[in-house]
Amino acid sequence: MLALMGSLLTWNSAHAALALDATRYIYKGNEQFISVTANNESKSEYGAQVWVDNIVEKDTRPTFIATPSFFRIKEEGRQVFRILKVSDHMSKEKESVYWLNLQEIPQAREGSGISMAIRTQVKLIYRPTAIVEGRDGAEANMTIEYQPGSQWLVNSTPYIFAIGAVHDSEGKGIEFTPEERDNLTLFMPGDRVEVTGHTVESVNALSDYGNLEEFELKQMKKK
Repeated sequence: MLALMGSLLTWNSAHAALALDATRYIYKGNEQFISVTANNESKSEYGAQVWVDNIVEKDTRPTFIATPSFFRIKEEGRQVFRILKVSDHMSKEKESVYWLNLQEIPQAREGSGISMAIRTQVKLIYRPTAIVEGRDGAEANMTIEYQPGSQWLVNSTPYIFAIGAVHDSEGKGIEFTPEERDNLTLFMPGDRVEVTGHTVESVNALSDYGNLEEFELKQMKKK
């Protein structure tokens, strides 16, 4: 369980000079842009490049751009930039996910030595306008699918979840393989994970704001 929860967190080296102001960003379809802040936590000036990559889909058409995409941040300073949607080819019925990248560009070192340039990646989730209102607590709407000899936890919603733990009816965490844990940390609409032999009661998942919360599945609630 600890390994699963740990993998939900944004990877960012302890030696990184630049950091973003959130561990994930939500771009709602009815917004013209979202603002992001990059902070320079070092005592040296750094350059930076920011861009957005597609995580899952094979479509390589530009979907989001960052502006400015290159900038400098003075020591212990900050820079606000915008993410803008420049395409409309993504699904209008379910969420899509992307990587927001922040690449450090350190100053050239005098003499010998190596300058470390660290990249930070966080998830950027696009939420279509049609499903903005239904997101709160949507984790509780996941379902259990029963098949002959097996049962599955299914993301039967249009939302993308980052699940840190799945609990049975006794409150115990269900063990998963590394591949299943990876799947749960980016649990896409329609994804499923096998829970044969368990009565799933609740899940722990990250909210839009990066907080780990517990959600009891509605179909499992006592009547």
